[in-house]
Amino acid sequence: MDKEREETELKDLKRLFEMKGEFSEDMIQETWNSLKKMQEELELPSLYPMKQHYYFYLRLEEIKNALAPFPTDFLQLNQLHVEINSLRDLLELPPTSSISEVITLIRKKSLDELMALEIGSDSLLLKIMLLQLSTKKANYAIDEKPVLVHELDRKLLEILISYGPLTRPELVEVTGVARSSIYDSLRRLHLKGLITQYSGKRTTVGRPMTLFDALI
Repeated sequence: MDKEREETELKDLKRLFEMKGEFSEDMIQETWNSLKKMQEELELPSLYPMKQHYYFYLRLEEIKNALAPFPTDFLQLNQLHVEINSLRDLLELPPTSSISEVITLIRKKSLDELMALEIGSDSLLLKIMLLQLSTKKANYAIDEKPVLVHELDRKLLEILISYGPLTRPELVEVTGVARSSIYDSLRRLHLKGLITQYSGKRTTVGRPMTLFDALI
């Protein structure tokens, strides 16, 4: 019976990918493995309905990517998901605001501002934010400006600090630099923990736009 149920769940997952129009067998298998891991760690009786569990998994992945490398398992991610949802009310954000928008707003707050939020001293999100801010303060104690080898990286960071969040096409237009160079620079800044990215609302039918913003 369990095998039949899993086969049905996997078929439902494949249908979801087919609706998106962009998928491969490897991508489906990788997602399926992650969903099974989520089911095991959260002790879910099943992955039915698949659509509900799949989109819940995507929200947890969004948290994981936004806070990397700190969340390490689905139990932590689930706790963070609950905390982030409650923070929308504390921050007076609309219920439609994305997880990444909430995290970006939190990451821009000072240590004192974070401590003033009534989210409880046992908050996992608060602990992660305090750790990130403390690490950042230590790294920039000698020189407030981060050391960046590439001139384009410095230019993009300054633009995002002053005018972010912006999309990649907007950065291409502002700088006049090739899209591929902008992509490489944003990747370097993201790896250094200097910027974040999240999905914004769609302006037309199609994919949601990706926004980039500075974290310093």
